[in-house]
Amino acid sequence: MKTILPWQQNIWQQLLGQLDRLPHALLLLGPPGGGKTEFAHRFAARLLCEKARGAEEACGLCLPCGWLAAGNHPDFRLVQPEAADSADEGEEGGDAGGEASSKSTTKSGVTKRKSEQIRIDQIRALADFLAIGTHRQGARIVLIQPAEAMNQATANSLLKVLEEPVSSTLFLLVSGNHRRLLATIRSRCQAVDFPKPERAVALPWLRANLPAKSAQAEDLLAHVGGMPLAAVAEAGMAERMEQFFADVLAIPRQGPVAIAAKWEPWLKEGKDGGADIDKQLLTNWLQKWIYDVVSIKVAGRAIYHERHLEDLKATAATATASGLIDCYNELLRIKAVAQHPLNARLFLEDLLARYSRAVTKK
Repeated sequence: MKTILPWQQNIWQQLLGQLDRLPHALLLLGPPGGGKTEFAHRFAARLLCEKARGAEEACGLCLPCGWLAAGNHPDFRLVQPEAADSADEGEEGGDAGGEASSKSTTKSGVTKRKSEQIRIDQIRALADFLAIGTHRQGARIVLIQPAEAMNQATANSLLKVLEEPVSSTLFLLVSGNHRRLLATIRSRCQAVDFPKPERAVALPWLRANLPAKSAQAEDLLAHVGGMPLAAVAEAGMAERMEQFFADVLAIPRQGPVAIAAKWEPWLKEGKDGGADIDKQLLTNWLQKWIYDVVSIKVAGRAIYHERHLEDLKATAATATASGLIDCYNELLRIKAVAQHPLNARLFLEDLLARYSRAVTKK
């Protein structure tokens, strides 16, 4: 049976130490890849379990635990975007899934993109659930993930519910970007902060949980900004990541069009159920590389790619800080639309052309 992650033990103990004083809504916030979504599910399971006591986790054996495992507990509701529904099995709160899990086929054979937002009717549908008493005279849980996927209309609908708390009901909101939530939503929740784990705690756990033949734990952890679950998710992409570094370094010689042609098949592999590499992930990797090139120019050190220090220095020597920063900001805008059904080749060519201009001597 899985256990609470080592860097979450204190939070677990604190919350279970105040079971009789829990507010009606908790906002679990922190950067992605730290396991807060899995924590929320395990906390919900603990509250619904009839046998666990104190700081114990859910027993997994009682009737309510069986209902929850089967996905039909009458006192639990999971509210999340439609696009996340098909990616839930086997996930631990990560951001994987990409384009492969965000589409569905209608009866007429037309491919329809699944919604990546939490819709207002999903919140309105909670009315009947909240109107009746609990089935086992215990807790009732509504888990909303990620909370920032609510648009303003949906958030306002939830706000009305939070303003009139229902007895024996706990709302668990999980957010990797809580600043996108309405201030009024945040003010009606007790915030539970999940900071980046200490390296001394995260690294031993990561070494013990990496799949065989994966990249070095230290390199992976640095590349994902110190978030252990994100490192596990990217461990299977180690070969692609190494090729990515080689290709980025080759852009000044081979040109962005040639590299885009090499990367396009990666996106197709992801659609066919292979490695979960999509346009957003590639944009994110390139952003981290640019960040480190800027960091080398400004501070003489790298954050994400210490192992590639000499390559970063060589790249920094041919680029201006202003050009790199402009490119980084452009990539922020590009990443926001990366999951749209854009032509993959044209997207990659545009992405890499922007980078090429930023690192080429004027």
